[in-house]
Amino acid sequence: MKPIDYAKVYSALARHAAGIDAFEIIPIPELSHPLAHTLEALKQGLIPEQYRWTEEKTRQVYTYNKFQGWAQSIIVAAKYYFTDEEYPDTGGYIPIDTAAKAAAKTPAAPHSGHAKRPYGRIARFTWRNNYRFLVQSLRNMVSGIERDLDVSIRFKALSNYTSIPEKLLVAYSGLAVFGRNSVLLHENMGSRFVIGELLTDLFVDFTALAPGFPATPAAPDFAKCGDCTKCIDACPTGALLGEGRIDVTRCYQYLSENLVFVPHAYRSAWGNRLYGCSTCVDVCPYNSELAPNGEKHHIGHVGTGEDLINLLLYTEEQWGERFKDNQIIIRDRLAIIKNAMLCLGNYPSEEALDQLLSFLSHSSPTIRQYAAWALGKLGGMKSRKALERRLKEEEQASVRNEIERML
Repeated sequence: MKPIDYAKVYSALARHAAGIDAFEIIPIPELSHPLAHTLEALKQGLIPEQYRWTEEKTRQVYTYNKFQGWAQSIIVAAKYYFTDEEYPDTGGYIPIDTAAKAAAKTPAAPHSGHAKRPYGRIARFTWRNNYRFLVQSLRNMVSGIERDLDVSIRFKALSNYTSIPEKLLVAYSGLAVFGRNSVLLHENMGSRFVIGELLTDLFVDFTALAPGFPATPAAPDFAKCGDCTKCIDACPTGALLGEGRIDVTRCYQYLSENLVFVPHAYRSAWGNRLYGCSTCVDVCPYNSELAPNGEKHHIGHVGTGEDLINLLLYTEEQWGERFKDNQIIIRDRLAIIKNAMLCLGNYPSEEALDQLLSFLSHSSPTIRQYAAWALGKLGGMKSRKALERRLKEEEQASVRNEIERML
């Protein structure tokens, strides 16, 4: 097949980039150097065992195992998500009428008439499913460039996908660079964007870009960060180790996605995070003066957070409707319930008492443990008596230890 001139391909992409805020097309780079870096992080225990991220899987990802034999070039793309929407809560609580609007997809739970209810925040990048939006935009791009170039393209559209080193490819393309928090930085979008890729069999002639793209990505130099360490200083668990290294096992994002133990030392700083963490992004100077003009599309839109008592009362059907098409729906529901109880421990509410009591006898020891912690933080005679009764029945050592800690 005769290679297609890079400029011609790029022009076709630009004509059909609706919904995409930045893009580039790149040759497939060789990734042996980044592979070694990731294998070292795996060896050091910085990647959670729960991810089941083995050396074998790592090697497959960094050699494009799933796409060998046909992929010739990669279109990398970015979607800006920063809007003028704001969190409605102050101090972890929210007025009831505002809570009802925030959870408009499902009927609001009955309440006693108190002025405010405990409210859990969802990280800004999860307010809507920008990953799915970007994948749809990339797929739509294909039909347009097929017409313009008079070719038939084999492709795979991806976003937030673990079988390809996405951030590395975007950095290689020159669209963005790595910040010290391992998050990508773009000249105009800061780090308020998500990324995706379109692997294609387009045979592109990149020689006109000489010296063009190097054979393999250069090591990050963090020059854009200068001497700034605000992200490292602000990380509530010290998960950011500097120079782009991160201990995922300590990151609130990971801890919020999975039904895992959150150390007591991390719990007060958890605040009212229901899902995700964006502290390192929020404090980055490159995000301080961004225009809040991101697209307010409706794919997977869940808003800024959730009334926590409503959340604990949802049926399976209501849960599915509330988080439909959002990335939260792929997480273990119990992980999100665990997060809600962490929030309720930090922002206690008498209205949550009955729900917490019901979870104290849940089949999951992890959930029982967090229910015990939240009840202990709530305090009161009912909470104490319930914990004492549970202690007599409980056989799981971790739950017994939690109860004894809270009594």
